[in-house]
Amino acid sequence: MAPLVTTAKLVCKSKEAREQVFSAFHKIVEHSREYEPGVLRYIVTVPIDDKTGTELYMIEEYASQKVSDDHLATAPVQDLIKLFTTGDVLAGAPEVHNTHTVAEKIAKPPPTLISDPAILLASIEYKPGTLEHALEGWKELVDYVEKNEEGTRAYAITAAEGGSEVRAVEVYDSWDYVFKVHAKSPAMAECTKHNGKDRVGRIGIVQLRAVDGFLGRERGGAKI
Repeated sequence: MAPLVTTAKLVCKSKEAREQVFSAFHKIVEHSREYEPGVLRYIVTVPIDDKTGTELYMIEEYASQKVSDDHLATAPVQDLIKLFTTGDVLAGAPEVHNTHTVAEKIAKPPPTLISDPAILLASIEYKPGTLEHALEGWKELVDYVEKNEEGTRAYAITAAEGGSEVRAVEVYDSWDYVFKVHAKSPAMAECTKHNGKDRVGRIGIVQLRAVDGFLGRERGGAKI
């Protein structure tokens, strides 16, 4: 079974409330890093402009559904859920997406928070019945990234079974690398040519910076 990727957007009621949420997530980070080897990636991020000071985005990757289920049962996660339900910290329900990895480049070793990598979350909706064709193009792009883009530190293409959306988790050495290298690559142009006609609406992109967590564990290379 392909790894499970969970991404979530949370909006807190205030900057102070977000600090409470950060503190709860930090305990989860420490527990997962030490005791849950199947938690492959766990990143707490905020928008790079962070205009409101109340938003955060979670990027989580689990080796399997069972690992995710077991993670939810741990004491730090249960404490977080209690905070969400009784602590009056969230402005609304989190926006959560659960997908499975279709193709992925994994850096060896994974980047560290101190290196301040550029992080992107992207979502692309496709016309009904065209997702499999679109994924073929994305797999070719991941293959190119693995072979040619050293500065692309992680690149995961994910989708939900029976869905019509591709979601991407991307980590780069810098924002310059995003826009001057990856975005201008021939493979990106070819991917757009391959599936651009089947896209619905605009591509959703969020630019992020990590504030806590771990961006990966020692694993293999590209998985397709």
